[in-house]
Amino acid sequence: MRWQIAQFVFCDQQQTLVSDNHVQQLEPMAVELLRYFCQNRDQIISIDRLIEHVWLNRIVSDNAVSKLITKLRKAFNDNPRKPIFIATFPKKGYKFIAPVIPLSAEQTNVTLYSNDEVNETALKNSNLDSGKSIQAYLSLGLILVVLVIGVLLFNSNKPKPMPLATGVKALTRDGGSEMAPRVSPNGQYLSYMRRGENLSLWIKSLASQEVVEVTHAELASPWLGPLSWNDAGNLVVYLVTTTDSCAYYVREFAGLQLKPAKLLLECPAGSYGKIAFIHDDHRFVYSASPGPNSAFSLYEFNQLSGETRLLPQPELVLGGNSLFDVHPTENKILISSPDKQQWEGFYSLNLDTDALSLLFKQDAYICCGIWDHSGTKVVLMGEHPAYQLISYALNGKNPQIVYSGSQQLRSPERHSNGKDYLFVAGDKNYNVYRYDLLEATSKPIVSSSVDDRLAVYSAAKNRVAYVSVTSGNEEIWLVNGDGSNAKKLTNFNDHRHYLELIWSADGRFLFATTLNEIHQVDTITGQDTKLSLAQIELRGVSVKDENTIAFSQFINSRWQLTFYNLATDQTTLAEIKWKYVQFAPNPEDTIWQDQNESMYVGSSPRLISDPDISPQFMLFGRVFNIKKRGNNWIWQVMENGQYQIMLKGQDNKVRPLLASDSYHVDLSELGILYHQINGDEADIYTTISH
Repeated sequence: MRWQIAQFVFCDQQQTLVSDNHVQQLEPMAVELLRYFCQNRDQIISIDRLIEHVWLNRIVSDNAVSKLITKLRKAFNDNPRKPIFIATFPKKGYKFIAPVIPLSAEQTNVTLYSNDEVNETALKNSNLDSGKSIQAYLSLGLILVVLVIGVLLFNSNKPKPMPLATGVKALTRDGGSEMAPRVSPNGQYLSYMRRGENLSLWIKSLASQEVVEVTHAELASPWLGPLSWNDAGNLVVYLVTTTDSCAYYVREFAGLQLKPAKLLLECPAGSYGKIAFIHDDHRFVYSASPGPNSAFSLYEFNQLSGETRLLPQPELVLGGNSLFDVHPTENKILISSPDKQQWEGFYSLNLDTDALSLLFKQDAYICCGIWDHSGTKVVLMGEHPAYQLISYALNGKNPQIVYSGSQQLRSPERHSNGKDYLFVAGDKNYNVYRYDLLEATSKPIVSSSVDDRLAVYSAAKNRVAYVSVTSGNEEIWLVNGDGSNAKKLTNFNDHRHYLELIWSADGRFLFATTLNEIHQVDTITGQDTKLSLAQIELRGVSVKDENTIAFSQFINSRWQLTFYNLATDQTTLAEIKWKYVQFAPNPEDTIWQDQNESMYVGSSPRLISDPDISPQFMLFGRVFNIKKRGNNWIWQVMENGQYQIMLKGQDNKVRPLLASDSYHVDLSELGILYHQINGDEADIYTTISH
């Protein structure tokens, strides 16, 4: 969201305050405070109200509020004795008195008010003793006229400027990360999952704040959740998984009391889906996969007949169809499903007639569509990184902001009060570390208050490239191998989401892979060029030489190695034998995999007979997991919900080296570049509507 504040333009997503081409980067709490002021201009706001809506009822002192007000005044160069932006009302609070105009994405940063006009308006608004003058009403009328004109000029294909919900309230304040919120139909209870050593399931009384854990003592280290309520709120159904089992259970619920669990149905081990009631205590829709790393399908289960049926659904691509939402009043579900172009599609399935229809698609990194409370719109997170909830008509048109905040949002759900929405908000702060293989020590080389990830090393330039959201969007940054001299390389200023970075052999270019594109980025100029490739799922991108990159695409029911010529923009298929190849700066470190899952190494592929080098290590998702540099091999495995970096060195022994918090790892002459989270705090919030 963007606002014109006198001669300034404030963007809460990029956390910037701009005037006369001067850009100030605001700290997150200052962004939240200024956003709240913009939404509540010309009102006296008490400190208690600020603590409730800006600090979300966290325990803070009046002095902390005062200090943040002082920082905000400094950003505006505002004199507290003669304020033109923030006026103090002793023993009452603060009032934001500068003119504020919400801006659409298309409006330029035009100064709508001169300094004299700002001073005049502020003087009239900050006069505590005299009544409002005729001039003040005229000024207010002028502001309203400008607002109306701005609304009329707003592009109908962009989100409307003012959100439907102006505040939020935290429903959880547990340490760590909570997820999958559901409020009971009577609005009295909240169910949610908590991430720890395992995934645990909890139900909380929103009145007393009492919390109970849903447990299955007979199982060793189970993962529980997510949970679904029936329409009456007296039954819950949820998933329980272990390393070798998967099942859905149903239980009676009354006043934080759970009766013994009853097995509803079993699912394949390694399937981690979800289940929901279909406005009937005996009909359920659920997702399941054949096992780990397999695509999910959607099923309906009838408890009375004991029958399970595969539902009509979109074609299985990537993870398949695990994301669905039951219509608030009808026997329909909304399915979120990617297509072969990696566009996210939203489908409506009538469970009574089996009619499946595509509503709309978006070429964006988005997730988890739900019906709105009327069942006539779709609510989504905004594009990555998501700071907004946005509703769309069923044809994908007429977007409208439901809520806009300064923290990244995840996983929207409807509140049972019929007007608000639940979501998870919080930031995972990934930092980049380097492990020195000789000294056996780790140290951070990129450490900021936001995500820094996908770190890769260029031996040719002794530079590390990584992706950071410091500027509000994902951009590519460069830093010296020792962590010094960090600078932003790109100015994409959009919502693309990167999955992998790769250096060219000479260190001149970077190849950045998104969901369905590859961008070539010049590390001197920062200019990027999208390669002329069809929008499809790409796996295992690597650089063969200065003119050729390699990747794998899904053709004729198998993954096929493909080469792309940078000079001619032409693609050619490799010998059909090859599934993946990971080229390396030293050709002898190149790793191959064939269609039979056998692995090879070298410029002239030689079969690997080492039993420790398993094909299952080749990729994590879409990116290469195993790396070779000389006598050193590394790869990652998942243990107890965390990545574990394994090393096989010159002594030919495999040993666990260190824990990582990311699928991405790079083996270089510096050592090992990996990522750890410095704080993973995420809480559950509810919007507060007008």
